[in-house]
Amino acid sequence: MPAEKKITPMIKQYLEVKEQCQDKILFFRLGDFYEMFFDDALTASRELDLTLTGRAGGDKEKVPMCGVPFHSADTYIERLVHKGYKVAICEQMEDPKLAKGLVDRKIIKVVTPGTITLENAVASKKNNYIACLMGKEDEIAIALMDVTTGECLWSLCVAGSIEDTLFDMLSVYDPSELIYSQLGSYAEVILDYVHTRLSQCAVTLYDGKEDIDYRAVTTAHFSEYVDSLTFTTIQCLGLLLSYVATVMQTDISHINVLERVDNERRLIVDAASLRHLEIIQNVRDGGRKGTLLHVLDRTHTAMGGRLLRKWLEFPLVRIADIVRRQDAVEELLQHEIIRQDMGDTLDRIYDFERILTRIETGTASPKDMVALRESLAVIPDLKNILDGTASPLLRQLNERIQRHEETYQLLSEAIKEDPGTVIRNGGVIREGYSPELDEIRAISANSRAFMQGLEEQEKEKTGIKLKIGYTKVFGYYFEISHANTKPIPAYYVRKQTLVNAERYITPELKEFEVKVLTSQERTLALEYKIFSEVRQKIQEHIPSMQETARAIARVDCLYSFSCAAHENHYTRPQFTKEDTFIIRDGRHPIIEKYIKDEMFVPNDVTLNHKDHEVLVITGPNMAGKSTYMRQVAVLTLMAQTGSFIPAREAVLCPVDRIFTRIGASDDILTGQSTFMVEMKEVSYILKHATPRSLLILDEIGRGTSTFDGMSIARAVIEYCLKHVHALTLFATHYHLSVK
Repeated sequence: MPAEKKITPMIKQYLEVKEQCQDKILFFRLGDFYEMFFDDALTASRELDLTLTGRAGGDKEKVPMCGVPFHSADTYIERLVHKGYKVAICEQMEDPKLAKGLVDRKIIKVVTPGTITLENAVASKKNNYIACLMGKEDEIAIALMDVTTGECLWSLCVAGSIEDTLFDMLSVYDPSELIYSQLGSYAEVILDYVHTRLSQCAVTLYDGKEDIDYRAVTTAHFSEYVDSLTFTTIQCLGLLLSYVATVMQTDISHINVLERVDNERRLIVDAASLRHLEIIQNVRDGGRKGTLLHVLDRTHTAMGGRLLRKWLEFPLVRIADIVRRQDAVEELLQHEIIRQDMGDTLDRIYDFERILTRIETGTASPKDMVALRESLAVIPDLKNILDGTASPLLRQLNERIQRHEETYQLLSEAIKEDPGTVIRNGGVIREGYSPELDEIRAISANSRAFMQGLEEQEKEKTGIKLKIGYTKVFGYYFEISHANTKPIPAYYVRKQTLVNAERYITPELKEFEVKVLTSQERTLALEYKIFSEVRQKIQEHIPSMQETARAIARVDCLYSFSCAAHENHYTRPQFTKEDTFIIRDGRHPIIEKYIKDEMFVPNDVTLNHKDHEVLVITGPNMAGKSTYMRQVAVLTLMAQTGSFIPAREAVLCPVDRIFTRIGASDDILTGQSTFMVEMKEVSYILKHATPRSLLILDEIGRGTSTFDGMSIARAVIEYCLKHVHALTLFATHYHLSVK
């Protein structure tokens, strides 16, 4: 960079601001553009395919520069953030017309992969998490926050389970950004895992500030939970909240829901099993098609879609919780009119959970306000439908859904039916809401009629024959010819003398002049002010509306299960506390949807701890061994989410974990062969499985010689029978080994 004595004042100001955000791309506001200079310009021009130009910086060589229009900057920011960059926004803090010398500028916010709230910047039916890790030698706390919805999760990982528990959580939740502090001796292994496995995750070392009381920060958001949290957890949550507030430079009080990742109340399905069973992503390209999520997702709202994904990732284990969902699904399945009406109503509800976040953070657009208004307008219809239901869960959700009539009334009175897309361009506030705004608009639209009326009014009041005129030098005036001169009222002020006439101004005329000449500017400024006031009034009701949004998401998920059950002819599985596992005429929910011109042949399975604890499935390649075993695991997972399943009948005991060892793949990044990957997965399963677990083991011992493979397969089966006692399906070619 050029020496300071040779640079222009503007470039000097840029460099001073850039010092505050060395690891970020700086969008520096100059007039109608955000400009980037030096290395930022080189990076942005390459990543955004922008034309690289130059600007005189005080030296002989021009400074590299590229820029984007400020009104379309969101698109470019979104693209950079998705590539893993952080973007700092530097705004003009005063009107350039009124500034004396250099315009004052400062960073107003930073956009990072985990804190981006721009509309369409994150997948509508997927959470966007930012993670925080903090710990000491005996435990590490992890906090996961979705800034766009206000949710926050936490968990503690004790020493010895870092690779199993922590890495699995990171893999399942897949954060787009991670900050960490005080990881001690675990730092190297954790960061190595993140860089290797979560290549799209932006990682930042963030130690926070010494003068911040993280307990107070955590208490401000989660006061009802603080007393039950450990010191490390409180510090971790406080650090994450502090980082997000610092980056976003705005109020984040919408982050108010804290939930523990509680392994006692959920079925644990590790990341490998989710991948093998194709619950959320298929194994071909990582997409939704060909997954259980794709089969079951009949949600109409983005909120419901996000929650359904979480339900499938973390099913239930308590029979009472499962039955509550089943009762609700069964009621909707049996009452077709209620189900159809509910679908039509949910279809008119926008993603107002994320809209509320944009309102809280001051980034909501007029389009967001309309979407919120239209969503609130539908809520009474949804509550009327739920009033006709009897299942305890649906009735409880109905009680949690509020009508929010005050907010709806405000939006109806304040926001136009079809407002402009950008608040800065006006055309947003409805006529009749603000008398002051209506007056300015009327002056702007009817200035000629107003002048004629004022002229007639003055003629009648003074009895003087006069006329209104205008010049650029003197502005508006009343002109009175010498022939018509009568006693001039005292409030008339002489402005100019002509040969045949005198020109006067009055306070009312001057006021009118100011209004006319500045009406457009004042209209835009006043609209923005009113819009901000409306937004502020809505902010007072955000917590209650968030609660409504979350309840609607649950209703949508139950509706989705009922639709899938109706379309695919699913039945309700029964749950028992006995160690019994029976499925009659079960079908694979994914495969039966995608096979063409063929019928999926149903099959049975019986598992228990008496005489069917381990089933050995054998047969040639392409015989359907893997399909059969995966089907059992997928149906179990479906059932424990509360969904009905494709089977004639089923009696199940809830399992605490589902483990799968399926397929052959190596791990080149970490230098592990197919055999090593297989052995590590088997070791993990045998170490963590319990008698309440379901094990799916396919072709153990394939990656080595025949006799070694037979020995491994037999040893694993014997260990499961003698020590683990989990319900196990074991597929192998080595049928001789178990004779």
